[in-house]
Amino acid sequence: MTTHTVPVEVFRQMAADHIDLTNKHANDTNIGEAGGAALQGAARYAAFTCAAQSADKTQFLAARKLNVDQLTAQFRDLLLAHYDEFGDNYETYMGSKT
Repeated sequence: MTTHTVPVEVFRQMAADHIDLTNKHANDTNIGEAGGAALQGAARYAAFTCAAQSADKTQFLAARKLNVDQLTAQFRDLLLAHYDEFGDNYETYMGSKT
């Protein structure tokens, strides 16, 4: 998991801001396209951060498997945690759907 250099409240607000923007896009299109765009943006930004943290192109390319494996594992852990939370709170979050 990433070590935070900002207070937890600030980090959570940053995440909420991304969700709010995705929800706005979902209102203008649909939830699938908005979610796909958010995923595309996250993947693009993740590749950028890997490049920005590399000393040079050779190091960036050499670290491809390690970076992709780490980011994929982190996404999986986050998705599972949020999925479980939604399962525990489904009625509250989704209304009367059962």
